[in-house]
Amino acid sequence: MLATITATAFAQPAKPAMMPIEAGVVVITATVDSVDMKTRTVMFKDDKGNMVGMRVSKEVNNLGKVKKGDIFVVEHAEAIAVGLIAAPKDAKPGVSGVRSVQIAAKGGAKPFTDITDTVFATVKITAIDAASRVVTFTMPSGEKQKVKVDKAVLGLEKFKVGDDVIVEYADETVITFVTPPAAPAKK
Repeated sequence: MLATITATAFAQPAKPAMMPIEAGVVVITATVDSVDMKTRTVMFKDDKGNMVGMRVSKEVNNLGKVKKGDIFVVEHAEAIAVGLIAAPKDAKPGVSGVRSVQIAAKGGAKPFTDITDTVFATVKITAIDAASRVVTFTMPSGEKQKVKVDKAVLGLEKFKVGDDVIVEYADETVITFVTPPAAPAKK
């Protein structure tokens, strides 16, 4: 399943040019750790104990009923990098800005279109999987983030673990989440 993100080019031109970006749709079972209604962000814990924050689409109804400890099957558009460049020597680590993009998912449990933000951040690369084009980086807070680097981003092979980079990425966005079916009773 693929999601399409439409974003302006990484180095913002005078008149933004729109380019389509494809992101995978992933399904996980996770436990709610916290809900921030103001930002519509849910912190989930997966079965391995990993924490991940996901923004919940406005199309998802009843977010106010979600509480800590709830277990859901979550369908989400994975985080995707739409820009990756070497950071200047004097770049300060951290988030430096955001920009709105449109994300659409076709296939999956429910067709989906939403406006989301990309994040511009100066970070350190902690892992690179060149074959799947997935880069893991560490934020100054210590939080790790995995992003799929879009095929339109050229030069991924030039980066290595330990490099400081400026990345523009769209966070993971919840498309749907449902309570998993109850396990059959044992006889």
